[in-house]
Amino acid sequence: MLIQLLFYFVMVMIVALFRYLLFDAVDPELLGAAFLFPVGALVLYVLTKHFQKKEQAYVPKDVKGWSFYHLQRSFAVPKPLFEGDQKRGYLKRYYESKGRFIIGEMVSSNWYVSMEIKVDGDLYQVKWYRERWFSRQEHWEIVRNGELIGQARTLVDLRRIAKLKEVIEFHIGNRTLQTAANTVTSTITVTSGEAAIGTLKRNHIVSNVSAMEVRKRDHEAMVALILHHFYFK
Repeated sequence: MLIQLLFYFVMVMIVALFRYLLFDAVDPELLGAAFLFPVGALVLYVLTKHFQKKEQAYVPKDVKGWSFYHLQRSFAVPKPLFEGDQKRGYLKRYYESKGRFIIGEMVSSNWYVSMEIKVDGDLYQVKWYRERWFSRQEHWEIVRNGELIGQARTLVDLRRIAKLKEVIEFHIGNRTLQTAANTVTSTITVTSGEAAIGTLKRNHIVSNVSAMEVRKRDHEAMVALILHHFYFK
């Protein structure tokens, strides 16, 4: 959103410049409206930095499972990851390049989603990549401690879209996991075969705390839930 506001400011200023060069006309109202965009960007920047500090200061209250505090998307700053009241790692979204950052922030908040997730001694990187142009499916490589361990892809078709169903399929080692959620709800479920092995949802309806419950501290299931949350929610 911040990049979008600055882009709109540049576009309006270009229009104003062309009006001046072609018609020798200056529109004070147009110029006044143009400067509302950088003011809005500054306000948004200040708010985002405030949200960032709140995320960093998050300490769980009455959350027994895994949790993190999610208020902002624009800055690739680590968000602490807790199990109960014990900090166990962090997670953050990142872009592979500045070009992807600019395009992703301008067009859609779920473009080029890549994740870095640290849990105890394991560092997971979920790297977005393009398999082919003009595909509705998104693809990721999953790397653990520098070693490629699997892939993931969205499952997008008209039937799922009609049912407002969000699905990502993961192939990690010899396992196949699926995360699924309804578009209008915040609860995400991860399954292995027919068995549900974890969920991620808001701790309360109006809370920005995301709470996870996973079986046997399954780190790969946690990675799957977190990617689904950041891509779709």
